[in-house]
Amino acid sequence: MIDPPRHLSDDARLAWEELVTGLPASAIDGIERPALEAYAVAIARQRDAQARIDREGIIVASAKGDPIPHPALAIERAASAEVRAWVT
Repeated sequence: MIDPPRHLSDDARLAWEELVTGLPASAIDGIERPALEAYAVAIARQRDAQARIDREGIIVASAKGDPIPHPALAIERAASAEVRAWVT
């Protein structure tokens, strides 16, 4: 297994390990480390945003107390799009 870069967050390291575990070395050799790192970070961001939304609700209060969509929804959408782009 290729060890994750040390500067990655714990969540991104976990995603990295999930991505490379079980892959044959020949499959990993064809993947550039920066691409794998970016993919792991996107997965970690997506999961973090999902967890915040699950915990706090899809609708939250604005600074004025008005109901608004959770700001993490935009982060989740962007990270999901990035993950899908990496898959293709």
